[in-house]
Amino acid sequence: MSRAADPHVEAGYARCAAVTREHGTTYYWGARLLPRADRRHVFAVYTLARMADDIVDLAGPEPGPATATALENFEARFHEAVATGSSPDPVLAAVATTVRERRIPDECFDRFFGAMRTDLTRRTYETWEDLLGYMDGSAAVIGEMMLPVLHPTAPARSPARALGLAFQLTNFLRDVGEDLDRGRVYLPQEDLRRFGADPLARTATPEWRALMAFEVARNRRLYREADEGLAALPGASRRCVATARVLYARILERIEDAEYDVFAERVRVPTPAKAALAARMVLSPDPLRLVERDRAALRPDLGWVADDLVVLVDDDGAPTGTAAKSAVHHDATPLHLAFSCYVVDDAGRLLVTTRASTKPSFPGVVTNAVCGHPHPGEPLEDAVRRRARDELGLALQDVHVVLPRFRYRAAMGHLVEHEVCPVLVARADPADLLPDPDEVDDAVWVPWAEFAADVLAGRRAVSAWCTEQVPQLTALGPDPRAWPSAPLHELPPAARTDDVAGAG
Repeated sequence: MSRAADPHVEAGYARCAAVTREHGTTYYWGARLLPRADRRHVFAVYTLARMADDIVDLAGPEPGPATATALENFEARFHEAVATGSSPDPVLAAVATTVRERRIPDECFDRFFGAMRTDLTRRTYETWEDLLGYMDGSAAVIGEMMLPVLHPTAPARSPARALGLAFQLTNFLRDVGEDLDRGRVYLPQEDLRRFGADPLARTATPEWRALMAFEVARNRRLYREADEGLAALPGASRRCVATARVLYARILERIEDAEYDVFAERVRVPTPAKAALAARMVLSPDPLRLVERDRAALRPDLGWVADDLVVLVDDDGAPTGTAAKSAVHHDATPLHLAFSCYVVDDAGRLLVTTRASTKPSFPGVVTNAVCGHPHPGEPLEDAVRRRARDELGLALQDVHVVLPRFRYRAAMGHLVEHEVCPVLVARADPADLLPDPDEVDDAVWVPWAEFAADVLAGRRAVSAWCTEQVPQLTALGPDPRAWPSAPLHELPPAARTDDVAGAG
């Protein structure tokens, strides 16, 4: 008798299907669109994760040595089942069959069980990067495990990982109260401090709503990254994943509809709605269209006036590629090349601008004259002149670099800015000033000494980058017209050209 017809294994797969239907209805309705031979493997992977998770979660806020032993024993039984191809437990026998038939790498399960052990001792995560380290084993790896089941026709590991992360972050946002009952807070501590939100209060305060809006935007970015892999999946797999993805993302809509109050009751997508979407996926000639129309796929950056390419850089400032500005400006913006220019008149007054309130990034912020991104291959001085002309109507003179190595990271609203940002100074005639209202709400000329003193004393609120730049600029001397030019070799490699004025 073949393994596929073994009653013991078949009983295990039946139990996996029942567990998935009871506890993972989104996975269940998505997997229902797969052929039976593939669908049961989805149920098996889900059930293994569920069983391990239950060992940890059902122990309560203080899992002791007995819980650690139970998890260790379960992991050992799983590995033995995979090694031998059998187990007295029908569920583990089915799981082992899936692992062996689909050749899911052992290291995936090592990372998964490592994350489960982390839950026994760790209660909080300081940063998003710290949380991602945990989610690699608890979520991203689940996406990797599913790839051999879904038969992608092109590389899809990164989108699969993104989908696993997106699913788990949705769970974290929905289940804040339940996780508190288990003694855990999965939202990054740095985010809680940034918004002044306290989950322990279990109240949807304005600060809590602002935090949740930020996390929902982050979650949607992960779903968009995952969507890039849908085209690599064959028909049935594409319908399966698209269904699960849309259903899970709709939890975010329910959270928003509840005004981010995830404490009063558990947010759910009703089972009839899940069944209806699965039916639509079966009938749709192109499930990708349903994904594209889904609210979670909408770009939060529709306010970008121009979607130019920006230059991505490594930690040393060397170019690594390019990307559309709207695609890379989000909660985890990668390091990229920018510039910041201080424009003064012949009297030494600084042009201080207020960014337009309609701008998608840092709206309404008071800052130095002009900031922006060089186009790929565009000399730094040319980029500064272009931006000053388009944004302020100014023809700049004596453009030169003064802080070649400046870089910063700043957050506002749903967006994090992360730039290698040489600082320049230039002169202009105030009579030429003609601000573009789409870019600038206000522009005034202020004596540099007054501006610098106010910023240093905290009397004038300015942009995060300007706040960091002013102390370094004051060290160059009291008169911005006399600030010395920096040498070319001190610029980041991505910004070095022979055309940068005053950088010899």
